[in-house]
Amino acid sequence: MVGIGYDIHRLKQGETLILGGVSVPSPAGTVAHSDGDVLAHAIIDALLGAASLGDIGDHFPDTDEKYKNANSIELLIFIHNFIKNQRYKIVNIDTTIVLEKPKLAHYKSEIRANLAKALELDMCQVSVKATTNERLGNIGNNEGIAALAVCQLDYLNK
Repeated sequence: MVGIGYDIHRLKQGETLILGGVSVPSPAGTVAHSDGDVLAHAIIDALLGAASLGDIGDHFPDTDEKYKNANSIELLIFIHNFIKNQRYKIVNIDTTIVLEKPKLAHYKSEIRANLAKALELDMCQVSVKATTNERLGNIGNNEGIAALAVCQLDYLNK
């Protein structure tokens, strides 16, 4: 089974930028109900989509105050355990972060390691890539950030 996830958030000066559970130094961070970790959110949707178990809003609605400022890595771990209980196993995850600034080259390895640990995977099963939007649109104007994720799951019959 394969799933695709996508998330996007506005950026605002003075807010925190968290990607894959890693705080990335930046003058602008995400505006969100939770901690705004677009990468974790995209992975959650990819996992849920591959298992046909809904989407992030079904499980963690932004209208529920209990998820206000929620740690997205904890939400990701919860969903990982949820799909494991449904007898799914993650084969691999491939992600792309779309952001003009800051450049993420120095953070990708730490983000990969953090995601692999949270999902009980080897680093070789987690890919984190970054690209810009070539200064086009809201993301290109440093007004937003997006993340895409694709995952493959195996269904364990036993």
